Amino acid sequence: MNTHIKIVAGKLFLALIALGHQSASAIPNHVPVHSSFGVNPVVIETGITVISLLCILLLYQFWRFYQRAKSREAEIRQQIWRQANYDYLTQLPNRYLLQSCLEEAILECSQSGQQLGLLLIDLDGFKDVNDVAGHAIGDRLLQNAALRIQSCARNGDTTAKLGGDEFVVVVPKLRNLKELHQIGSKIVDSIRAPFHIEDNQYFVTASIGIAAFPDHSTSGEELMMFADQALYAAKRAGKNQYQFFTQAMQREIRERILLTHDLRSAVANGELHLVYQPIFRLRDLGLIKAEALIRWQHPTRGNIPPDVFIPLAEESGLIIEIGKWIFDEVLRDLSAIDLLRLRGTQISLNISPVQFSHPQHLLGFIKRLQRSNIPCERFCFEITEGLLLEPSKATQDTLKTVKHAGIKLSIDDFGTGYSALGYLKKYQIDYVKIDKSFIKNLEVDNYDFILCRSIIQMAHELNIKLIAEGVENARQENILKVMNCDFIQGFLHGKPVMFNSLLDQVYQQGAHDRIHQLLNSETKH
Repeated sequence: MNTHIKIVAGKLFLALIALGHQSASAIPNHVPVHSSFGVNPVVIETGITVISLLCILLLYQFWRFYQRAKSREAEIRQQIWRQANYDYLTQLPNRYLLQSCLEEAILECSQSGQQLGLLLIDLDGFKDVNDVAGHAIGDRLLQNAALRIQSCARNGDTTAKLGGDEFVVVVPKLRNLKELHQIGSKIVDSIRAPFHIEDNQYFVTASIGIAAFPDHSTSGEELMMFADQALYAAKRAGKNQYQFFTQAMQREIRERILLTHDLRSAVANGELHLVYQPIFRLRDLGLIKAEALIRWQHPTRGNIPPDVFIPLAEESGLIIEIGKWIFDEVLRDLSAIDLLRLRGTQISLNISPVQFSHPQHLLGFIKRLQRSNIPCERFCFEITEGLLLEPSKATQDTLKTVKHAGIKLSIDDFGTGYSALGYLKKYQIDYVKIDKSFIKNLEVDNYDFILCRSIIQMAHELNIKLIAEGVENARQENILKVMNCDFIQGFLHGKPVMFNSLLDQVYQQGAHDRIHQLLNSETKH
């Protein structure tokens, strides 16, 4: 209770006492008291005074209770407001408070004719730290990251946390856009430094998208959207960097949205089909394997390359439905023929990490194989090496189920990511595919030669077979023979073809082998 309230309370207290005395003195002294008990007037006066004091005390207590209730109500309202507007972990403004702060800052800059910058920051690799080290360490890292980001901003800038591992910095009253470059560069450098938490070091990086008012938009909502598009571009460019929004990014995003929308109906409209690319044993060019590849013939755009629509399918989750369609198509192709016509040729299927996160269709495919007359050994699942780096328990269980069923495992695009050879043996990998980017410029004793030779030697030590993809000329083939590669795949000997054409190639090879055996037999006799 402050001093002013105490003074008022004291005056009220004295006024009520005076009122009590006035009431007592109002009784005339000459009035006779008719009481069988002979009560003295002094006693009556004293009783009235006591009653008055009790009333005063009661009123005072009610007044104090009312003040405490008002104070508590104000505290609760303030607490609710803070919980609704601030992130509990970092104590930074959340997305709701950020909206009003951003609108106010835009209004001020609009009136003063100044520029404003918005930086959208995402922590690369945070999920890995959170999954491996635990949420407690993850929370500590977010708190430290928030402090680092705040230290890179200027006085008067607003730093907010959107949720998860995303932050925003609003930079009003810019002198020029160079300030945004400086702040973005500072944040990237600051986040890159190791985080020391409980005697351990943890590493993450920052990808940042930047949009400016009024250059890119005069709307706060659009600035956020454009910064998000720039952030996406920063991640696609390799992460650990900042990117400014450009109109080209907006066109690209619009194109991606339109393609994703069309992809949703591609399966139902019959726009997808499968082709099979042969994989040959290098020593005798025997057709041993074939990879099933998906193609999309858009009704108005024509052929859409897989490296364009597959990432869209993974990002949107459509890869689950498309993966199920691939399983159905492969089983339909194989069920329509006598399996002896394939002469043991193994079919490889590309499996997305997203399908391992939602493995119901993948496991359903295995059960269908086990109920059919198609041996599981006739299939190989091609996965990315990143899947094995820090696999979840669900992924590990699915990999065990795949191997237990007899399906082979192959690592696709090996050498472009983590190159985690230690995991190859742990998960019983059968094949490794050397990425075509290393085969493209393969020459004797150049960097790609040394890298490919090292991969082949190490894989053979682990009893793993090697497949070189993207082989397009005899020079590449001869160099791979020298390095003792096991299999090759590429346009040199086999382009992707429809299933019936693959069967024809298998048949022709079988006929060639029979003639060769017959000639050898006659020569011996």
